[in-house]
Amino acid sequence: MPKPDAVAAEAEKGYGLMIVGLDKTVARDNEFHDDVTKLAAGFEGPIAVADARDGLLDEPLTSRLSILVPVNGTDVSRRAAEIAVAVARTNRASLTALYVAQAGTKKRRSREAEEAILKDVARLAETYGLQIKTAVRSEIASDQAILKEIARRRNNLIVLGVGRRPGEKLFFGDTAAALLEKSDKSLLFVAS
Repeated sequence: MPKPDAVAAEAEKGYGLMIVGLDKTVARDNEFHDDVTKLAAGFEGPIAVADARDGLLDEPLTSRLSILVPVNGTDVSRRAAEIAVAVARTNRASLTALYVAQAGTKKRRSREAEEAILKDVARLAETYGLQIKTAVRSEIASDQAILKEIARRRNNLIVLGVGRRPGEKLFFGDTAAALLEKSDKSLLFVAS
């Protein structure tokens, strides 16, 4: 495995995205392995961390992809949608965009705003000739909504837009940590 300073030296060449995929992505149930943290620390730009599970781990070349991308109108979720569309197009995969309305917030977006966010992702997919399914889940925690939808639609890859949080360990927030712990499906975290 390359050391963080070697990653930093490569990053100076102008790469726009580093993709991390290791045999051991997870150390404990909801925490990234130290090797993932060390690699990510050496790259200041956008990163994607892949954690293959289930059929995509066992048979990566023959498994048919079915992607779920949660969206909420943030820049990070839009970037994740762009990555999900690119992966779906390349692999002729099915794609579902899920709007997750935050549970427990006093001010929820209007139905029109939720639909506008989903329409934006649908337009993006249509630009590349992809059909996309959409769904809205509300009144439950984001991780629970994602897990319920992935079980309902039988998706095998979650592409989630995340932000790096400060600290010694690589941490993408509570929803990402919960999915690391609870999901039996493959994960791709996209951090910009």
